[in-house]
Amino acid sequence: MGDGSQRIGWIDEFKGFVLLLVCLYHVEQSFPCASMGMLHLSALRMSAFFFISGVLFSTRRFRNFGSYAGHKTKVLLWPYVALSLLFMLLDPVIYNFDLFPKAPRMTIMNIRPEIANVKDYIGWNAAKIFVAGKSSIGSGPLWFVFTLYSVSLLFYLVQRVLSRVGKASSFAVAAFALVSLVSGWLMFKNHIRLPLGIERDLTVAFFFACGWLCKPVIKKAGKLRGAVVAAVAVVSLALYAFFEVPDPNFSIMNNVLGKSFPVFLASSVFGIVGLVAVFLLASRIPGVAPVRIFKGILRNISRNALVILAVHWWVLLVMRLLFKPEFNRPGIAYLSIPVVALIVIAAIPLFRCKLYKLLGKERISVKESLSLK
Repeated sequence: MGDGSQRIGWIDEFKGFVLLLVCLYHVEQSFPCASMGMLHLSALRMSAFFFISGVLFSTRRFRNFGSYAGHKTKVLLWPYVALSLLFMLLDPVIYNFDLFPKAPRMTIMNIRPEIANVKDYIGWNAAKIFVAGKSSIGSGPLWFVFTLYSVSLLFYLVQRVLSRVGKASSFAVAAFALVSLVSGWLMFKNHIRLPLGIERDLTVAFFFACGWLCKPVIKKAGKLRGAVVAAVAVVSLALYAFFEVPDPNFSIMNNVLGKSFPVFLASSVFGIVGLVAVFLLASRIPGVAPVRIFKGILRNISRNALVILAVHWWVLLVMRLLFKPEFNRPGIAYLSIPVVALIVIAAIPLFRCKLYKLLGKERISVKESLSLK
């Protein structure tokens, strides 16, 4: 799992579903009248994404750290920088500073900057990209790309060093994961913010390392009887609902993790286990047309994550700055979903066929970029 070049269907679907939840949360965040209960999934979304990224972690194709870092720089760091700058330049506030009061607020390492003009706005956006590792206002969700880059390189080094202890390496990685989580939590409680989101990396490294550690368990779980997997899914999600406490301030991006360490840990773990079980179970569902189409959509979201996350946020930003009173009304707010979806669908072939170098990817055809296979 994760060692070959062939994509694993249910993992792509898992990632696509998590990223879909992220997009829907941003719709709800932008237009509160579009209430979909996304706040209740805050402890699940990004922790699940980084967990499944850990499941996919592999160094088999790379000779050494240099080759691994070079690859990750091409497919993660470069797109983070390129797309952050592109969507910063597409931010309407740069061209009409009167819109600034409606724009999302910036916080950079506990600093709430005083922004008096466009020059200040551009300068602090640059600091947000290159100092805080949180991307520009115009492409906010891409913080996860920089975080994935940082944590991947960190875990490569940790895993290589700890692998020298032989059979005990898994225990050593587990110890590293726990130390990372506690360190991230302590930084949250003490309001410590470091350059490049180091405190966030420590929290995320826990979920990434757990994904790597759980790879053999997930392989075995895929061979269990469907009834057993279904029972695990139901019990885990019920426990998630029991422990989860909705908090509008919760944010892994800002390393704001809630008021209780046990609640944060329990809700995240049970949510991840439940979601993995659901998708393992879904992988056994016969490929009837509606199921096949839905799975295809999720796989497409996973393959085009960079484009979808950047573009959907930018569209929502424009709508929020220019049309929030018109859209943020009961019933009408939900229309923002098809509007965003249509623009994102149009943007996928644009980026995959014309602007593919910004993504660190190879050029593909329009048909392939929109494929649901």
